Amino acid sequence: MPLTLKDIARMVGVAESTVSRAINNKPGVGEETRRKIMKIVKEYNFKPNQLARGLAKKETRIIALLLSDLATPGYTEIIKSIEEVANRAGYQVILCNTANDIDKEKAYLELVARNRVDGAIIVGGELADKNILNLALNKEGRLVLVNRLAEEVLIPTILVDNAKGGYLATAHLIEQGLSRIAIIMGSIQDFLESEKLNGYKQALKDHNLPLREELIFETDGSRESGYNTFLNLMELDEPPGGFFVTSDLLAVGLIEAIKMGGYFIPDDFAIVSYGESLITSIINPPLTVVAEPLNKLGRLAAEYLLKLINNQSPDRVIRVLEPVLKMRASSNPQIKS
Repeated sequence: MPLTLKDIARMVGVAESTVSRAINNKPGVGEETRRKIMKIVKEYNFKPNQLARGLAKKETRIIALLLSDLATPGYTEIIKSIEEVANRAGYQVILCNTANDIDKEKAYLELVARNRVDGAIIVGGELADKNILNLALNKEGRLVLVNRLAEEVLIPTILVDNAKGGYLATAHLIEQGLSRIAIIMGSIQDFLESEKLNGYKQALKDHNLPLREELIFETDGSRESGYNTFLNLMELDEPPGGFFVTSDLLAVGLIEAIKMGGYFIPDDFAIVSYGESLITSIINPPLTVVAEPLNKLGRLAAEYLLKLINNQSPDRVIRVLEPVLKMRASSNPQIKS
């Protein structure tokens, strides 16, 4: 069991407050007593409990990072950039995987409400619910949303324009001469997924192509779903010639199914995926993707939260970042692998 202030006080024969003053180099402690205390601190490698010290000052130097699904590949880059900014400012980051569970998210938000952490960054998920809105309305609610939106309350938010990303992907496939384009996506209840679908629909409309409901496939976002969706689409009288896939895991399953069926990419089917990650970098043929500025996304989120903690206002409450299309061989036969 680690040494506590109480233990040191008992060993030296002084009050806990005296030990605290000595460790924090504050006046009111005799030199001999201070020497004894610091000797024990060094000998036992004593480190003060940061949370306990912070609670006394209503400051913990800790921020919570709430993730809707820790398994999402793109989150790695966001986490790294948030940690870098926070660590430089003297803050630690704790990861909280809500797994899209409202009750888990509510429990983690209680950390902010009870001053167990100095603030929170919430990444992904559905539209902000009453738990987030109530905390945001509280003057102590230091929150930043990332790729998530609140409708009733203005909360500092960093977004990637996912509707534009969906548009870029679909328009690119149309430009390859395709008119029947399927979208394979996750839950439509997820804000980001619904925005990608909106972009898909708008691109079809702008290019005077009909919206075919049978080419919209909502899934659980898994690799298996990508595989099985291709099999289902092949049962249509007229299968699609192109696919817009909203995540890399879905893309992996889709590509496996296409190859198992003896088809070729992009000769038989062109594919565009959403998000650039380690997974998309090793797929053969190289995968055309809509890439997001994930490092910038995380950096801005951390900077926003640190401003709120220091009672400052961000320059812009809502910041929207632009995705870009990175064209590779999976969607264009003229690009060599």
